[in-house]
Amino acid sequence: MSTSPLSVSEQEEYMVEAITNKRFKNGRAEYEIKWQGYSDNEKTWEPIENLQTVMTYVLEFEQSLKASGEGSYDEGDSADEIIQIRKDNDGQNLLFQVSWKQKNRRAPAVSWINQSSLKMHNPEILIDYLLKKIKWPNSK
Repeated sequence: MSTSPLSVSEQEEYMVEAITNKRFKNGRAEYEIKWQGYSDNEKTWEPIENLQTVMTYVLEFEQSLKASGEGSYDEGDSADEIIQIRKDNDGQNLLFQVSWKQKNRRAPAVSWINQSSLKMHNPEILIDYLLKKIKWPNSK
C-alpha cells in the first residue's frame, strides 16, 4: 500500500502509514493514525474531516473491521460481558468478543472489539474478566 499525504497546514505535509484504530468521541468518529517516519508513540487521533485526502485508508480500515467482524462502540452501547479473547491478524493486539447492552438494536448483539476501545469505554468489564481468570491461592 502506498502512503498518501495529509496536509495539516500549507507548510506541513505528513504521510499516513496506516490507520490502526477507531473510536467515537462526542458522537463523532476519530481514527488513530500511524504516521510514516514516526514511532507508534506518536500516533494521533484525527476526526474524519482531517482525513479527506486519504479516504482510501479510511475505507480500507472500515472494510478490514467488517471482514474481521470487529465492532465499535455506538453511542449508548456498552459491553456487557467478554466471551473470549484472540489476537488480531498481526498478532500485536488483543481482540475481545463481547456481548452488548444495546441502545441501538441494529448493531450485532455479539462482536469483536479491540483492546484499546474496551479499556477506554468499559475498563470494568476487562478487570472483571481478568479477575475471574486469576487462580487465587487459598488464604487461611
